[in-house]
Formats: sequence, structure tokens, C-alpha cells
Amino acid sequence: MAHEISLCMIVKNEEENLPRCLESVKDIVDEMIIVDTGSSDKTVEIAKNYGAKIYYFEWCNDFSTARNESLKYATKDWIFIMDADDEFCKDDKEKFKMLVKNLDDDTVYFFETMCYFGVLSSNNMTINLNPRLFKNNYGYCYEGVIHNQLINKEHPIRGKEEPIKIYHYGYLDESLISKNKNKRNIAILEEQIKKNPQDKFNYFNLANEYSSIGNEEKALENYYKAYEEFDETTGFAPKLIERIVMSNYSLGYYNKAFEFIDIGLKYYPKFTDLYYLKGSMLAAQDRPTLAIKAFEKCMEIGEASGILKSIYGTGGFKASYELAQIYMKLKDYDTAYDYCVQTIRLKPDYLVPLYNIAHILKEKQTPLEEFKKSIENFFTDFPREYSIVADLFYMEGYYETALEYINKCEIETDISEELKFFKIKCLIRSSKFDECIEYTKNIYQDNVYYFQIMMYRIMCLIVMNKYELALKVINGFNENKLLEYNKKVFEVYIQFFNLISDNKTSILSEDESEIDYTSTMFEICEILLINKEFEKFEKALNLLNLVSDKSVLLQLGKLYNKHGYVDMAKKEIIRSIKLFDVIDREALDILKIDSI
Repeated sequence: MAHEISLCMIVKNEEENLPRCLESVKDIVDEMIIVDTGSSDKTVEIAKNYGAKIYYFEWCNDFSTARNESLKYATKDWIFIMDADDEFCKDDKEKFKMLVKNLDDDTVYFFETMCYFGVLSSNNMTINLNPRLFKNNYGYCYEGVIHNQLINKEHPIRGKEEPIKIYHYGYLDESLISKNKNKRNIAILEEQIKKNPQDKFNYFNLANEYSSIGNEEKALENYYKAYEEFDETTGFAPKLIERIVMSNYSLGYYNKAFEFIDIGLKYYPKFTDLYYLKGSMLAAQDRPTLAIKAFEKCMEIGEASGILKSIYGTGGFKASYELAQIYMKLKDYDTAYDYCVQTIRLKPDYLVPLYNIAHILKEKQTPLEEFKKSIENFFTDFPREYSIVADLFYMEGYYETALEYINKCEIETDISEELKFFKIKCLIRSSKFDECIEYTKNIYQDNVYYFQIMMYRIMCLIVMNKYELALKVINGFNENKLLEYNKKVFEVYIQFFNLISDNKTSILSEDESEIDYTSTMFEICEILLINKEFEKFEKALNLLNLVSDKSVLLQLGKLYNKHGYVDMAKKEIIRSIKLFDVIDREALDILKIDSI
């Protein structure tokens, strides 16, 4: 017989997250207990709309006390713990319902928490095992003012891992910034360390907070304090080793990172993440043979289990993709292709390998129709996916083919402002200047891409020698009202117009560290080069004389190489070395030099 479930949560100002959370569990719990710790937004109103029982608790900088308060009001057989920025995986609801029919009183059930991090929810995830489901009125409570731990003082208990996923959005950059979580947590943890300097877990958590705000030096300092008198049996020990490796890696302390990988693998020989980090560092050091061995070991071990679960995908699609990347660099395209296909097979919604596949097909000089068919075979949801296919061809320089797919998309559905902008980029790179000008007539100032689109309109008019019309567009802008970066883009276009129309030019910047002008200059030059507008291209190159950025010759060499002008590329790279002593690995590869 299925047990009844009480959802217990503590919340504060969670109007953005709470609907997603409660919507995801409303059909699998029997009551919702929500303790509010001082919301000033619509959190309580939203909770009431979902039929939750609301209780109030004055925040005291102690998560366990607040969490224990929520447990007091639960009336059902079992307690299910969620946070407002969690979302229950809809595909795992049936697993949960089956589990609820066969629960053991002496067991705490751990679910997989898939933590998104970075800018967007994507494949950037870490995995934590967290206690989520346990018997009510059975001696359970929480300890620890932050990153609280579930304990039972009345009964011996065991933990059981279940393949049930909960997505957590609290570590996305936007969430961390908006709630100032790091500052709050650091203050709480530092106070706890003053009270109990022997508690290694507090140092570990403090280090995590510093790491999440990019202060890796401070993070490493606290990780090392947590590592003193290391006990490999503690629950956070594997993650501590991994975080020490990652902080050293971020800081470029490779030898120390390798040292801790070796330490970690002695304790945990099947810790896949450590092999993955080892492979990543070896690849960064241009040691492909050893990197391949490390990533192959990841594939051999597979996804880690239990407390060794951490970085999502290291035993599967991520390791496979890194192998593809290495073989791409080695120009072993057959092996790279196989790993790309394997990566997609392991993670069908991970489309990044398709960019490698498109490049391989180009390098193999695959006939265009066969090329298109090969790419299309990886997709099933047209017309929605036409835009992705278009981007694949665009990145390989097949601009007219990209346009074909955008036009198919445009015929079958309303396209976004972003896709309209993408179409303009394809038109201007396909020598379709008249069509581009005509298309831009329907773009208005409320379009988020309006400014850049108008710059492309100026470019088209200049290429077609319609200087008066180009000047009219230029004069339509009030430079003082432009965003700071757009001002610099606009200044470049003005000087480009002056060069082409044989007017006097002005220096844009004498600051060697000023690089914002350069990307616009090279986009202008590249568009002219793609369209074989060589006379105007030669004039546009004089833009490079209007800035003091010492990397311009290096970038020019790379531009020539990208479009097949290899001898000219080498000439400019050699000039970059002689005049500015500026060189990098990519340029050395162009010169066919193996080492600096």
C-alpha cells in the first residue's frame, strides 16, 4: 500500500522559482508544508494557490532550525524534502510512485540532485546525492546552520540511493547574484568556524562559496584546511579531493592538481571525474596520447555511483566528446567522427558534436547534396530544427546553404528577431546585397538587433557604391545616444566609409590594451574577403592603422588562413613576430612550427 507523503519546504522570496517547483510535485505528494522565513514578494500567495499549508518562522541564520520547524507540521507517513529552486524530474514520477509503495522505515532515500551552474540551464551540471525521503515522527532532524545534515538520534538508519532526479537551479549565476547567496553563506560559515574551528565540513563549504564567486586562491586556502587530517570515509571527502584538483587546475597549478588526482585515485580508484580532469589538463598541455588514455579510462569505468557521482557525464558523453576533440586536432577525422556519433548516441540532445561532423564532411570534400543529407539525418523535428542546420552550414562557410534552411523555416513558421538577424548575416556573406538591403527595410528600431542590422545595411550600400545612401544611414544615428560598445562599432564604420570614399580618417585609439575596435574591423574585412571585394578589402585593411592593438597582424594572418590564403597568412604572422613579438599556438600551427 502506498504511503502518504508530506512535502516540507522552507522559503523566502521565491516567487520566480516556486511555481515551477510546486507544479512538478503537486500530483505526487499528499500535503504541502511551507515555512516562510520573511518573504516580501508573492511567495506566500503562490504557495496558497497550490493548497499549501503556510507557517511563519523568523529567520535566525540557521537553516537546520528552520528546516526542523517545517518537519513539526507534517502529518503524513513520510517526509519529502524540496527547495523552492528545485524541480522534480517529470520522467521519474512513476519511479517515485512505485518507491512509495515499498518504503522501509529504517531507510533514508537519497535522490540525485542535478545542479545547473553557469549562465544558463544546460549540460553544465554537477550531481549530488541528497536525502530526500524519510519516515515522519521517527527521530529525524537536521544539524548544521548551513548545508544542513540529516541525522537520527533514536534509530540506526541506512541510506539508499534511488535513480530519481531533481533539478536544482540555485547555482545558476543569475540566482546567485539576485539573492546574494554567497555573501550570506560566507558570513554564516565564517561565524561557525569561529565557534568550532575543528569542523572540516565548514571549511569545505566556505571554500565552495569562494570558488563559486571566482576567488580560487581563497577557496584553495580553505580546501586545504578541510583536508588537514584527511579522513577518506567522510561523506564529503571525495568531493573535497575533486575540488582541490579543480581549484589548482583553475589557477594553473597543474603539478599540484596531478598530485591530488593521484591521491584521490588511491582512495577511490573508480572516481571517474578525476580521470576526466586528468584528461582535460593533459589535453590543455598538448599531451594528446596521455589525454586519450585518461578519457578512455573514463569510458571504461562509466558513470560513477554513490558518493563518487559529481560532474554530469564524465563517464559517458563528455569523455566521448573530449576524445572527439583530440582526434579533430590530430586531424584523424575518421576516429573523430566515430566519437562524435557516439557522443550524440549517448546524449541525443547534445548537438555540439555536429559542428565537428560538419567540419569533417567539409574537409573530406563531401558533395553538397550528400553533405546536407548526412546532416539532416541527425534531426527529426523540422521545421523547428532548420535553424540549427542553418547554423552548422554557416559555421563552415556555406552561407547560401544556410540561407536555404532559414528560408524553409521562414516559409513554415514565424521566425524570431534572432533568426531574422541571422538571415541578414547570411545574405551579406552570400553577395546578396540588394536582397539584404530590401530585407532590412522591414527592421525597425524596436528590434533588439536594429543597430547591428543597420551597420550591415551601411556595408551593403558601400559595397554597391551607393555612398550617399550609406551616409544617410550613418547620419540617422545620434552617436551620443548609443551604448558604449556600439559607439566604438559605429566609429569603425564611419572610418570604413571614409576610407572607401577617399575621405580623411581619424585615429580610433592609441591605447595598446584597447581591443574593442578590432573585432568590428576584422568582421568588415572578412565580409569583403568572402565576397571577393578585393579592392575595397585592400582599402579596409587601413583600418588596422587606426588602432594600437599589437595583435592585428596575428589576427590578419589567421583571417587569411581561414579563407585559404595560406602564403599571405604566413607572411602576416612572420610580420607579427618581427614587429610586435606577438605569436600564439594557432599561428605556430599555421607556420608548421612545433614549439615556441
